[in-house]
Amino acid sequence: MKYIYPIKRLFYLSKKFGEVVAIDQANDSYNYKDFTNMVINLSKKLLSIKERPTVAIVGEKNILSYVSIFSVLLTGGTYIPISANLPIKRIAKIISSAKVDIIICQKKKIHALKKKIKKRFFTEEILSDNENSIYPKITKFNKIAYIIFTSGSTGEPKGVCISRKSLEHYIKWLNLNLIIKKGIRCSQFPEISFDLSVADIFGTLCSGGTLCPADTMFSKTFPGRFIKNKKINFLICVPSLIDVIKNSGDLNKKNLLSLKGVFFCGEPLLKNHVQSIFKVKKNIKIINSYGPTEATVSCTKKDVNIKNFKNNNFNSISIGKAILGTKIELRNNGKLSKKEGEIIIFGKQVALGYLNRKENIGKFFFSNKRGVYFKTGDFVTVKKGEMYFKNRVDTQVKVKGNRIELDEITSNLNKFGIKNAHTIILMDKIISFYSGKKSFNNKSILIFLKKYIPDYMIPNYIFKIKKFPLNHNGKLDTNNLKIKARKKINDQ
Repeated sequence: MKYIYPIKRLFYLSKKFGEVVAIDQANDSYNYKDFTNMVINLSKKLLSIKERPTVAIVGEKNILSYVSIFSVLLTGGTYIPISANLPIKRIAKIISSAKVDIIICQKKKIHALKKKIKKRFFTEEILSDNENSIYPKITKFNKIAYIIFTSGSTGEPKGVCISRKSLEHYIKWLNLNLIIKKGIRCSQFPEISFDLSVADIFGTLCSGGTLCPADTMFSKTFPGRFIKNKKINFLICVPSLIDVIKNSGDLNKKNLLSLKGVFFCGEPLLKNHVQSIFKVKKNIKIINSYGPTEATVSCTKKDVNIKNFKNNNFNSISIGKAILGTKIELRNNGKLSKKEGEIIIFGKQVALGYLNRKENIGKFFFSNKRGVYFKTGDFVTVKKGEMYFKNRVDTQVKVKGNRIELDEITSNLNKFGIKNAHTIILMDKIISFYSGKKSFNNKSILIFLKKYIPDYMIPNYIFKIKKFPLNHNGKLDTNNLKIKARKKINDQ
């Protein structure tokens, strides 16, 4: 039987390491044998409804989400991970856009979802209905393995379609390059809707490791103590998690005693992040990586150690070289460059495109004789053969690892009734400005925005100004706007 690679690996690990703990949650743990049986049984229930279903997993970091992800892949279907913490209207919009067949969610969420969505639902109760462990026979497979919805500049969430082949290629790379193996305890901090969770989930559960989700408020607030309490060996996270650990006073040898390695992705890794770690763990293995959602999580790799990190620092730590199966070109004003330019990605991990958005073919994705390329919008500088992130070429930014289209925030301000608005990022803070005769109550604006966009996209500040500053070309003077933002924040 031809199964997708993560399913083959899970079946293999279930036979070889059946009693090894696969999932270690706050209150429960599940070994590979039990986890695999739950995957098989849920897949059969999904197949009884539809062959190769498209399934929305509205979940948190728990056993229901993990079983659901593997079960959908086993059916030959496509899964759509959606954070249960998103506004109901946004969840409904994603489910409608993706033409979902089945929704899997926790029981506590089902009442609110059923008010907005008329679909077939499964809750965690489905996991208790264990039948047998006979593998289902699958003959057809969807081309798309999963669709992750990200922020879109039009105000609508944008679905990135990742193929089964891309996912397989990335998981095999993870198996070879991370230090996760039998019994290695790996964290999961990102939500399942954030693509870095793909590295957590498959990197661990396809290697015989133990996945430890940060599924409580304590673990999110005090990640250093979570690492200690759960005896985490391998940490996969955005660099800003180190700031959280440091600011809580927990970045010390006692809390990081069990830690053997860290895999960074999602935002620039800074020199002070690395220095802080090496102060308490000199021999730790650090991997810095880069990659947009459209390139299946990450597509570069840089091994960082206490000897080389000082020579691989230029504003931030080098993002390394393209991984096997991926090629990177730099283009500056449309021309190939070896010094600096926008990252263009080509290779096995490039997404199939955006769901229902043919107009983006030729804008972000384009093809030639060599294959399909993706224009990232990320601008890098090359120093001594190493690439360093410099800035975005558009209005898309990353805040604490979350990808945000600033125009989406502005678009939703327009929906509220603010017609002349603009949103910027300054010192990792989201700041929205508006002008006009009418003044609005900031509390009312925030209540409205929370209905349509995630918490991480809610502006930290909203200011009214008489008029927007323009440069000599008549365009918005963003630098001047940042000066105004600093002044207004300091005046508060």
